[in-house]
Amino acid sequence: MGTVSSTRGFYENIQEASSHIVDVLSGILKVNTIFVATNDGVTNVIIEAFNREEELIAKGSELPFEASYCSLVLKDKGSSLIITDTCEHPLTKSMDVTSGLGNRFFVGIPIMRRSGETFGTICLMDDPDYVISETDMKTLKAMAVFLGYVVDLEDTLQVQEQKLSDSEQLQEQLQAEKERAESDAMTKTQMLSLMSHEIRNPLNGILGLTDLMRTPDMSEEQREYVNMIESSGNLLLSLLNNMMSFNVNDAGKTVVHDDPFDLVATIENTVYLYAGLALSKDIELGLNLDLNVSQVYVGDEIKIGQLLAHVIQYAIDSTRTGSVLVTATVDGGDGEGAGAGTLQLHVKYTGSMLTSDSKFKSFNNLDGNISTEKLVGTNLGLAVSQNLAILMNGRIQVHSMGNGETEFDIRLPLRRHWELPQLASIQHRLKGKKVLLAKDPDILQGASSLMRRWEMDVHMTSVTTEAYDWIQEGFKSDVAVVDMGLLEGGAVDFVHQLKQLLKDSPVIVLIPYGMHIDPHEAEVFDAVLTKPVKQADLLNALSIIVH
Repeated sequence: MGTVSSTRGFYENIQEASSHIVDVLSGILKVNTIFVATNDGVTNVIIEAFNREEELIAKGSELPFEASYCSLVLKDKGSSLIITDTCEHPLTKSMDVTSGLGNRFFVGIPIMRRSGETFGTICLMDDPDYVISETDMKTLKAMAVFLGYVVDLEDTLQVQEQKLSDSEQLQEQLQAEKERAESDAMTKTQMLSLMSHEIRNPLNGILGLTDLMRTPDMSEEQREYVNMIESSGNLLLSLLNNMMSFNVNDAGKTVVHDDPFDLVATIENTVYLYAGLALSKDIELGLNLDLNVSQVYVGDEIKIGQLLAHVIQYAIDSTRTGSVLVTATVDGGDGEGAGAGTLQLHVKYTGSMLTSDSKFKSFNNLDGNISTEKLVGTNLGLAVSQNLAILMNGRIQVHSMGNGETEFDIRLPLRRHWELPQLASIQHRLKGKKVLLAKDPDILQGASSLMRRWEMDVHMTSVTTEAYDWIQEGFKSDVAVVDMGLLEGGAVDFVHQLKQLLKDSPVIVLIPYGMHIDPHEAEVFDAVLTKPVKQADLLNALSIIVH
């Protein structure tokens, strides 16, 4: 019997199995010759043979298939063949092999594969007077079935080994391609870093010189040229930053951090970065947060701010006239305590720049909605934002709202951490306080929505006469909030009137971004806040002046 192999089973190959089978049969049957033959339909090959006394068949001998007794066995697949005298039997008496062997007793059993194809035969030969029992025939057939299983197993193992070899070769190829891609990526990263460094240094020098060039006696034309140089430089600097950010994200080197942070402050500070740009384009930049300033969240503050900044930049660039409104809310989780939720950021902008673009139609899907992938592919900043969103397990979608409006819908997983007890205590103290709010309706984050969220009693009007009527009817506020844009040149006079009518009521004034007020006029105000109003600033001002 062959040695046991850990990789191929009991036998190394069919030759070893045949040798074992012939050895076993030679101990059971007293026949002179036992042999196992295989054929391919052309040649009959003896792969193992046993001769007890007279050598009739030799191992390794070959005959043309049609000239062998085995061909007679395999003509009728699945059937055994017994010939008591080959010189007398009509199938064998005229064959050349019979002339060489003389009159012999012959038994042949086909070796069948599981698929039904033939592999070869197990055969016995002896003198014509040999008698084979039924038990011996059953033994021969069992051995033939066994050899058939061995052949199938060997073929299966060969296929598996080939697959394993192919898999190893494929793995080696993939590893080589991976190393090549990493090397190319490293080369690209190093090249971009070098280019960025070489361009950034002279560019910073140019931007620094533009500040030195500005003098009080500059003409309007000269000032315009300096502004153009500065704007172009800042645009190129922003492009360099976006290229480096995109390259870092694309190389998979960006790491997402989960740290406690102030979500409200992050969004407000990001929006405020673009207040000056919006003012220079005469675009109204609005912010509405359905969030509580006292709530702390866990996430990556820097990447959320960077993602939102790129989208706001694109929205402002794509708007010639109109407005850009940023809204935010967190859905899911326990509203008061810790829990998982989803940050929903919406950036809606108006204007005709994007919709009038001749390429705009190529951004549309069949349903009329904008293809986010196609739109992101046209802007490096949006590509960076999309990579960051995917990195944080979120997504960005773009929707056409009609009437020349487009909206970015950003969804990011976020987790509530805790609520700041100090700010929650201030909000609780302000509950029920009466507020007189005089302001024109706009898209900006309204002080009214903030104060109502803190459960203050807000009386809002955009008409000063209505406010006077309330006061005449006995309304007494704990604090007055007045928008300087309420009336052109009339807001200061209105504040003076309030100070006379409501002597104990403090006044908070809201001024647009970039607006300057006379220091002498500011003396009558108890607090001055810039629009859009930050929650923390308004809360701090109210906590100080409202008793």
